[in-house]
Amino acid sequence: MTTTTNSNHASVDDVDIELIDDPGPASDVRPGLVGGPPPGCASVETRRACAWFGDHLVLENVDLLMPAGQVTALIGPSGCGKSTYLRMLNRMHELVPSASLGGDFLLDGVDIYQSGMRAQEVRLRMGMVFQKPNPFPAMSIRDNVLAGLKLARIKCHDKDGLVEWSLRRAGLWREVRNRLTSPGGALSGGQQQRLCIARALAVQPNVLLMDEPCSALDPTSTRRIEDTIAELRDEVTVIIVTHNMQQAQRVSDQCAFFLAAEHQPGHVVEHGPTTTMFDNPDDPRTLEYVHGRFG
Repeated sequence: MTTTTNSNHASVDDVDIELIDDPGPASDVRPGLVGGPPPGCASVETRRACAWFGDHLVLENVDLLMPAGQVTALIGPSGCGKSTYLRMLNRMHELVPSASLGGDFLLDGVDIYQSGMRAQEVRLRMGMVFQKPNPFPAMSIRDNVLAGLKLARIKCHDKDGLVEWSLRRAGLWREVRNRLTSPGGALSGGQQQRLCIARALAVQPNVLLMDEPCSALDPTSTRRIEDTIAELRDEVTVIIVTHNMQQAQRVSDQCAFFLAAEHQPGHVVEHGPTTTMFDNPDDPRTLEYVHGRFG
């Protein structure tokens, strides 16, 4: 295990977050956090979920259950509301001044928009990886991984162990273990995306939201991200937006097909097990889409 400091305080912290004296677990054991999300995967469910930008309805009556410990792929043509739906789950939709929403958004049965539920708490439990990698470019690889703990004031008894654990889960450890103090911005695009995954995993969320995480990556980097998703499915619920139907088939257990007619809001045509959605869906439009006949 790489050790970067013998201090009782982590170098990343502008805010004073004390380490708890402990020899630290092995890298294959999840390091403990104090003040982080509750452990384990969580289910996500929406009922009659709707989204507006101003008076324009962009997403209508989405009833969808995404089971805990599984990978759910959101598929459909551009402009049908998939990314908007993901941002509603992460409490980002409300940051747009003209935006509004309706319906129920449940994380393990608890409404994430209920009075008293802070957006920061929701984002800790549902981490987000965006289409374009967004590491802190001048910050070291190590400090990039730990950035979420600093912002959320989460304590960890073994930050070096957490860095290794997170980077291993993101499939990046072997490539960067000897240069953890190098800037995150010096990594390749695929490595930066995996660094962002490691950063999201470091706070040990219950759900990982991924908005087209491979769209800007080469095939080798895409394969590594997909391998990472496969390895994570027992540790975190994954919800991924993808336009790549082969990727949806490879990585997901469940699929939801979104569609929007011209000048109409997006909605879910159908959802279910991935094998059923690709081989024997209920709606003929689903079969046409997954086989590339439109979209």
